[in-house]
Amino acid sequence: MYELYEARNSIYCYEGTDILKNKLNIQDKEKLYNYERKIVLAKLFILRQKEYIGNFDIKHFLWIHKFLFDEVYDFAGLFRSENIAKGNFRFAEWQYIEQELSKLLNKLKEENYLKGLNIEDLAKKLAYYMAELNVLHPFREGNGRTIREFIRELAKYNGYELDLTKTTPKNMLNACIESVVDTTKLEEILYKCLV
Repeated sequence: MYELYEARNSIYCYEGTDILKNKLNIQDKEKLYNYERKIVLAKLFILRQKEYIGNFDIKHFLWIHKFLFDEVYDFAGLFRSENIAKGNFRFAEWQYIEQELSKLLNKLKEENYLKGLNIEDLAKKLAYYMAELNVLHPFREGNGRTIREFIRELAKYNGYELDLTKTTPKNMLNACIESVVDTTKLEEILYKCLV
């Protein structure tokens, strides 16, 4: 079962619940989770078959989220408009998401989208960008999957496949949580997963 983010009286949830409002009006948490999971897995499969890779700008990042979640949520492809936390960690304030994401992706552009780096340096940079995107957590739901797809496409742009089957979801989650203060474990995982 998935954990939704803490946000009291969330505008994204059915009143009095922590179940996200969705296009099928599913108000059972497990049914929604299973439906969302099936849709997003199918969409991720489609993306992996495409040769198209975007410009690694805000439009590209939002497009990935919209493509993955548009059949499930009205907020697909839109920045969240409330603050969220998970456990004791508060993600970026919603008012600053677009501005900070723009700065981060401009930095990526200035770094020539990581072109020409050796595999070790590429893994370090991918971990850095993954960690920064995770701290921003721009969406109400679907951040991890959107960020992983964006990073996968960035790796592909640089001539590598990012094969996350070489790690476990638990190891990846723990490394992402730790990456807020230290990206070392995330760097190691990404290095192992770059083919």
